[in-house]
Amino acid sequence: MDVTPPTTRARLLRFLVLALAVLLSLLGAAAAQQIAEHRDAAVTADHAQLEIAVQGLVHELQKERGLTTGYVGGVRQFGTKLLTQRKATDAARARLERASRGRDDAAASLRASLGRLDGLTAVRRRADDGTGTVQETFASFSAGITVLDRLEFGLGDVYDVRVRTACQALRILGDAKESIDEERAIVLGSVRAGRFRGDDYGRFLQLRAARLAALESFRRYATAARRRGLDAVLGTPEAERALAYESVAVHADGRLGTPGIPPMAWWESMTSTDDGLRAVQISLGKDVEERAAALESAAQRDLLLFVLFALGTVAVLGHLALDCVRSVSTPLAALAQQALEVAATQLPRAVAAVRSGTWVEHPGPPAPLAVPGRAGAEVRDVAEAFDRVQRVAFDLATEQGLLRPAPDGGGEGPFSSSAREVRSATC
Repeated sequence: MDVTPPTTRARLLRFLVLALAVLLSLLGAAAAQQIAEHRDAAVTADHAQLEIAVQGLVHELQKERGLTTGYVGGVRQFGTKLLTQRKATDAARARLERASRGRDDAAASLRASLGRLDGLTAVRRRADDGTGTVQETFASFSAGITVLDRLEFGLGDVYDVRVRTACQALRILGDAKESIDEERAIVLGSVRAGRFRGDDYGRFLQLRAARLAALESFRRYATAARRRGLDAVLGTPEAERALAYESVAVHADGRLGTPGIPPMAWWESMTSTDDGLRAVQISLGKDVEERAAALESAAQRDLLLFVLFALGTVAVLGHLALDCVRSVSTPLAALAQQALEVAATQLPRAVAAVRSGTWVEHPGPPAPLAVPGRAGAEVRDVAEAFDRVQRVAFDLATEQGLLRPAPDGGGEGPFSSSAREVRSATC
């Protein structure tokens, strides 16, 4: 029968439960943080891929805007190039739509933005049948590009500094690229007319200033490798030729002419520069994607190590608890059982034998309690203390039995001869 003192067992169990609860709470909080970091890293990698795909479509739309605006503005040499570019734009859109399937809310916003590009079908048709205007064409394409550029995938809010910085550089480069592409389209839409249309000259100057400011800001956020890449693009002969044409437009006070800025030469030099910026943009996107993938891999590794550590900690705690039960609770139960046996059977039997005179020789005190080998020092101290108590209790009980009259009421005085012998033996 398990007779471990209820209060001792309850306290022991409460202590073990409390210790386990505290440990599991701490492990749970740490596990939640590890899981959150792993999820954030995975989302960052996912969104980085989307950002790269979005910028790919924007790049194709920018090129189609320039060709379409020029074509509507009278540069009919763009007819063949325009048909080829439309296919490239549609292919980029299809790739982005495939990339957005089965993704989260950010991708849902992207799909809604892509739906707004459906209006470009009418713009293409009007460009082909000659009913389109330069202003309408430019505005329609620019509106679609702006919608895509304003999409937020949360890359600027991630906890990793390198990812945030690279994303900022990517965004700034995108702004600089859009300024260059708008310059290209505005000039192409006006060059056949011999001067800028409406307030396009003022806008052209603003775009140029915005591009220069963006490129200067880019250098503060980009890595050394990406700064070198930008310098290489701006140092090409085509880029220098584009800057020369731009200077002609700036100083012409709103006038444009094919001798100063040949449409095809302007397109080719600006497009070559734009393609170079796109290459830097792709490199930045890969930096973000690779860093995000590295964060995801590190978070996954840390999570696995944490799980192993947590399991090991719980196993150690369980072993300690089991050892505690084996060295304290179980030995105490055994001691209590022996003590109950002594108190309920052995001690009353010895006393009864003394009183009845049926004993042959002095029975002596009960044997010491048997202590299990796995018992701790505390249990051994309890056993020793109980042994002392039971010896004293046995002596007192025996003394009382000797002092009582014999059952037959005869004999010498208060003690029978048997009593005198017992008293002599115990003394």
